[in-house]
Amino acid sequence: MLDGEAYAILGGLSRRDQRKLESCFDRLRDHPFAEPSFVGLDASGEEQFHLFFENYAIAYHVDHAVKLVFIQQILSNS
Repeated sequence: MLDGEAYAILGGLSRRDQRKLESCFDRLRDHPFAEPSFVGLDASGEEQFHLFFENYAIAYHVDHAVKLVFIQQILSNS
């Protein structure tokens, strides 16, 4: 599931980068317990996972109860 801001960023990328990130999101969905690049806390004190993928940093939250990966933010590292 994508946050509105993350969805807007994804929509502004090249089709090639969109496919790469969508593939990464699919892997996160299929393996939500995979080791992230690092873990932090969001403004409400919940765990927020961060994954560095190619030229992007992806911030996401895993809701274990409903098995949902919520992509909160996508940042370009370039």
